[in-house]
Amino acid sequence: MSYSYYAPAPKSSGARTASVLLGVPAAVLVGILAWLRSGSAVWGLVLGGLTFAVAMYSAFAATRGPSIFIALLMLALVVGSIYYGVSHALEIYRAISTTEGPVDEADPNSVASAEAAIAVANAQNGFRIVLTEEETGAYLQKGLGEIANNPIRRIEVDIEDPATGDDESGTLSIVGFFKSGGIEFSGTVGFHLDAGAIRVEVTHLEVGDLDLPGIGRDAIEDILAEVADLNDVLVGLNADVQSITLGNDQIVVTGSHGGGATITSAALLTALADQAAGLGSGVEPPDQRLGPGEVNGTLFPGVPVVVALGDSLAANVGVDEPRRGYVSRVHAELQRRDARTLGLRNFGVSGETTGTMIRGGQLDAAIAYIETVDVAYVMIDIGANDLLGHLGSDDCSDDIDSPDCSARLDAAFTTYEANLSVILERLAAAAPDVPVVYLTAYNPFSLGLAGGVGFEGRSDQIVAAFNALGTRVAENLGVIVADGFTPMRGTTAATTHMLDAEPDIHPKSVGYGILAWAIIEALAAA
Repeated sequence: MSYSYYAPAPKSSGARTASVLLGVPAAVLVGILAWLRSGSAVWGLVLGGLTFAVAMYSAFAATRGPSIFIALLMLALVVGSIYYGVSHALEIYRAISTTEGPVDEADPNSVASAEAAIAVANAQNGFRIVLTEEETGAYLQKGLGEIANNPIRRIEVDIEDPATGDDESGTLSIVGFFKSGGIEFSGTVGFHLDAGAIRVEVTHLEVGDLDLPGIGRDAIEDILAEVADLNDVLVGLNADVQSITLGNDQIVVTGSHGGGATITSAALLTALADQAAGLGSGVEPPDQRLGPGEVNGTLFPGVPVVVALGDSLAANVGVDEPRRGYVSRVHAELQRRDARTLGLRNFGVSGETTGTMIRGGQLDAAIAYIETVDVAYVMIDIGANDLLGHLGSDDCSDDIDSPDCSARLDAAFTTYEANLSVILERLAAAAPDVPVVYLTAYNPFSLGLAGGVGFEGRSDQIVAAFNALGTRVAENLGVIVADGFTPMRGTTAATTHMLDAEPDIHPKSVGYGILAWAIIEALAAA
């Protein structure tokens, strides 16, 4: 019997060593480039791991020929990856560092139509802005030209529909072109609401062929965030944005602007003027339980202190002196009822919304004050400006149940609930042993005149639902609720300035007396 002898296949120790030494950096570099190209860490791990596995095969199993080939392949991957990465990094650096040169002009017609829509919103209390994709892109391009040391020549936008039916909003995708170099960048911008302010977030960014985690990303993100800052671009920093939706090739921003007119519907203004001329004050105001107060200002020394927060009601808009507002009346009655001297500090700001109260400083200032003094009572009215501007708009006065009006009201209800929860929770925590009373909104359109405005009854229902939401929030936090709605219902032709030559939702002296008594009743029943 004879045996055949097969010599083992020759192996190259040098190639095996080279495969190990070059395989590790090759695997790392390939993984990093795969990650940057695809934006997926999984792909980076897969390709990096595969490269390392090939190198290990060369080191432990491959014969001389394949081992030498793999070693050369690892060398090529290291050199090629370094060259590719460095060349692209330099290209990106040149693109983001070249700021000289013009920015492309925005389409003047689209800019003009966008500016017209923005101007209308800035003059209204409740607004709903619809900007098309073309208008949005033109306005952002105009903003790009106003940024100093800007390396970007042009941006193009694409407003995409929500990915699924459950998403509330779509996305704003941006493609940009640098002033220097042949590369482009693309990104996706997201918008989030924080107490009525829009927060801009660049959720994805690719520059050239790379999805960058670092190189140039911060600089480009800052520029995109600045040009897409809708707080400035759309409605100004004083606006309280209640919703922002993207889809169907447009951006829709709904909110309230405390400095604008509450009643902007021409039809509604005409109807009110006709009623004033034809019917006069056909409504008798309820009897006043409380006369004017004693403090004719916002501050009165004394301890403990009555603290007031709120909007134009707390700020006494509608009467000629502060003692005729509800805050001074309540203060005087509490002194009489408690048989003691009470200080007063009124933080009310006209035009305040729930969002601006949180981020504008009134709430912070009041809480800081409450935490440093002996407080007897806290009273607050807030939320009317979130809603009433929408009710007085064309969308709602034309058809209060129309989709556009419903969209406005849905946005107002949602943000009101969220913001009021924050406000009352913080007040209750700052004054845990002090009665905190929340005054609900009255409906200024509840005139009580025969043949009144068509939506008077329907607006009563909406304001009542709005107040029910606020009542639920307050009671869950142990806050006392004063009903400002019921005693004013059907009386505002006499208790407010709604039938003046220029209709105004604010109370007359008699109306403030009614609201003051509602607070006293709520405190007495608590």
